[in-house]
Amino acid sequence: MKIDFVDERSTCRQGPTALRFPLSTYHGGDIYNNSVDIDFSVNLNPYVTDELKAIINEAASEGMASASFYPDPDQKAVRSALADMENIDMECVFAGNGASELLLASARMLNPGKALLIEPCYTGYEYALKCVRDCGIRRYLLREEEGFCLTEDVLDAITDDIEVICLADPNNPTGKNVDGNLLEKILGRSDELNISVVLDRSFYMLSNAYNKNTDEKYVELISKYKNLYVIKSFTKCFALPGIRMGYVISSSDNVLKLSRHLPEWNLPSVADALMRRISVYAKNGKFYRDSIEQIKTERSFLMKELSGTGFKVFESDTNFLLIKSHKNIYEKLLDKGILIRKCDDFYGLSGDFYRIAVKGREDNIHLIEALAGM
Repeated sequence: MKIDFVDERSTCRQGPTALRFPLSTYHGGDIYNNSVDIDFSVNLNPYVTDELKAIINEAASEGMASASFYPDPDQKAVRSALADMENIDMECVFAGNGASELLLASARMLNPGKALLIEPCYTGYEYALKCVRDCGIRRYLLREEEGFCLTEDVLDAITDDIEVICLADPNNPTGKNVDGNLLEKILGRSDELNISVVLDRSFYMLSNAYNKNTDEKYVELISKYKNLYVIKSFTKCFALPGIRMGYVISSSDNVLKLSRHLPEWNLPSVADALMRRISVYAKNGKFYRDSIEQIKTERSFLMKELSGTGFKVFESDTNFLLIKSHKNIYEKLLDKGILIRKCDDFYGLSGDFYRIAVKGREDNIHLIEALAGM
């Protein structure tokens, strides 16, 4: 059986110069060094209702009114609201200043000698692992000819020298959910070998799998798999990238240990208020389901139009698309005020790959028209 993975030895990151790319190009959303009218480089929920806008404004005002006080370092109110939404004990959840902060804290706490990455994947995992001195990285390579879908071959890359697996569901930048049966096998094998799994579900509530697994219970998952850390994000779902809102779900012991690797008062008052209000708003799942339906419609529209224009478009289960083109469209679109995500810093992808967010119809049409004739 062909096993597509490579092992590398990392070194402790000493500063920004140690990164493969400067921070300004390490992620999407670089509106600070470019003139941008429409940003397709960040993957935000295009479905924001008037009701949600009102809740956001009220919560922001409430948070600002509390800004003259230190936030609760134990996050009692926030954790209670998140626990009620996820139907878990309060001790099994903790909020972070975005998912990125929780990824860094997880890397510091787990301190792995070797980690497994499913590539191409979110560059933030490697960024976090570079904070761990001499952490080796095994890269399991998804195959373009298989649509970058994760297959059972990955199980052969999970060996007893691996200490941490970073796994995204859905994957970024490919947008593909992990098959439920395969996820169980990955978690089961990791449990047998005492390997920690950091399961990044930042986009999960905007993906097809969310609708298919409405009865999934995290309390059962974290009880069954003691080394599982599920990281989720409100940032993408509620289109608020400037207010960092993530949270981790794990066993109470794991959450307590992880919280010790976070700054005191890590959650600003505005994020605190927003997370409490949003947790109540999102509890019944209707907002997520409505969002997914709109995303499906616009994703299908974009896929059809982009394919008709000559781009290779990969199937996605969420609110962004991976496309391939031999044309250098990045600079040409930027000249028209449209920013997309170059993917040449994703391991395993070349400069021919780009990631495009699924936005509302008006913006999507604007993108298609801008691409016409390129």
